[in-house]
Amino acid sequence: MDKQQSQLIKGIAILVMVYGHLFSNPVLVATRCCNVWEVAGVPLATYITRLMVPVPFFLIVGGYGLWKVWQMGDRHRWSRILRLFIHFWIITLIFVLIGSFVNPARYPGDILDFVKSVTAYEPRYNPEMWFLAPYVILSLISPWLFRLYSRFRGRWIILSTLGIHLVTSLCISRYGSLFLYSNYWAYDILCVFHMLFNFSLGAMAARYGFFERLSEKVKTPKKRNIVALGTITLLGTIACMFSYNNTSVIF
Repeated sequence: MDKQQSQLIKGIAILVMVYGHLFSNPVLVATRCCNVWEVAGVPLATYITRLMVPVPFFLIVGGYGLWKVWQMGDRHRWSRILRLFIHFWIITLIFVLIGSFVNPARYPGDILDFVKSVTAYEPRYNPEMWFLAPYVILSLISPWLFRLYSRFRGRWIILSTLGIHLVTSLCISRYGSLFLYSNYWAYDILCVFHMLFNFSLGAMAARYGFFERLSEKVKTPKKRNIVALGTITLLGTIACMFSYNNTSVIF
C-alpha cells in the first residue's frame, strides 16, 4: 500500500465519519429525512451506519505507515504530530468562530474549556475528536511498541491485542457514563489500549507484507476487485444484522 492508496482510504474514512454522525440517531433520521425504506420501523440509513467505523480505518492505515517509517528510521515523529495538531487547531478555530454566533452560551466557554480542547485532552468544542489524544499517544510510543512487537510472532500480537480490545470495550460500555466520560485522564489512557488492536493490525500488515502478498495471490485486477467486493459485502451484511458494538471489530 503506497501513500496515495493510504490517502484514498483516509478520504473514504472521512466520508464514513460524516455519514455515521448524520444518520446514527434513528429519531432524528425519522423526523428530518424522507425515508424511502425502513426495516422493522428503523430507517435503512440508520442500519447502514453500523458499517461506519472510521476510527479503525485511520488506526490501521496509521499503524501500517508508522511501521514502514520506523523500519526506515523515523526522524520526523515530532514534526508529524505538530502538523496534526496544526490541522486540529484550525478546525477548532472554525468551530469556535461559528459556534460563538450559533451557540454563544457554549463557545468559546471558559479558559478551562479552551485549554482542554486545544490540547485534545478533552475536546469539549468538538467531542467527535475524542480519538485524537489517544492516537497521538500511540504515535509517540510506537517506536518502543514496535521494538517490543519485533520480538514476537504476529499471531500472538494480534490475539493479545484483540483480547485487550474486547476487555476495554466492555469497560467503556459499562463504566463510560458512570465514570470514564467525566474523568478523561482515565478515558484517554483506556482508549490507548482500546485502539491498540486496530493499530497493531496495520503494523502487522506492514511487517508481513500482507497487502503485497494478497495482490500477488490475486493477480488480475478484475478478480481482485471481485474478491474484495464479495468480502466487504459479506462482512457488511453481518455488521448490519447485529448491533455495532458486537460486530465492529469483525468488520
